[in-house]
Amino acid sequence: MDRPDLETEYRRRLEFCKDTAKIQNSTSYYENPILSDFASMYGVNGRTRVQIHQGIDIIGDANEDIIAIANGIVLETAIANCVGPTLVIDHGKSFDNKRLITLYSHVGDFLVKEGDLVKRGDAVAKLPEKVEFPCMARVRHLHLQIGQKYCEKEEKNTWGCQFFIKDLYSSLNPHNYWAKGTDKITCFDKNAEYPEGTITYPMLCKKIKLNK
Repeated sequence: MDRPDLETEYRRRLEFCKDTAKIQNSTSYYENPILSDFASMYGVNGRTRVQIHQGIDIIGDANEDIIAIANGIVLETAIANCVGPTLVIDHGKSFDNKRLITLYSHVGDFLVKEGDLVKRGDAVAKLPEKVEFPCMARVRHLHLQIGQKYCEKEEKNTWGCQFFIKDLYSSLNPHNYWAKGTDKITCFDKNAEYPEGTITYPMLCKKIKLNK
């Protein structure tokens, strides 16, 4: 070490980290973990954000399916310079009459095309094999964000429409719209029925359940 006088402190901290660290991969949890939650000031890589997070970031495996959170229509599939491949789906109105214009960003292959109708639980994209766009922060994950004001294609690159939605920095909190209620993450079950205007998790919950 460059600072032998700090070796004892270093060893103590290292042992603490070993004892308390949790495995952060998608196979260790019932549902894929959210590493950066709505309104968090920390990104998936642990670094401080410039802006308050307007979505939820969910880690997963290469080529893992991303599924529709509700019925809807595909508005756009595009590859943006920073966030990479992004799917925009209009999921209609929420139970409290808010539009659910949803961004599925940092994806790999698209499994749907613009104009397609999708049902809750349909596979719409896959997580990428390679993490190659800057805004992915070197961590494979899905960024899910729900806005209300879609930027039509003819509006792109005009004032207030530099991205896919106009309310990029004032988006809805997904945790308010889970089918089981606020803050109750709801996994998709093909045999279940869900209230209109609610959402389910954008990845299948088929992982091992540990420490829950």
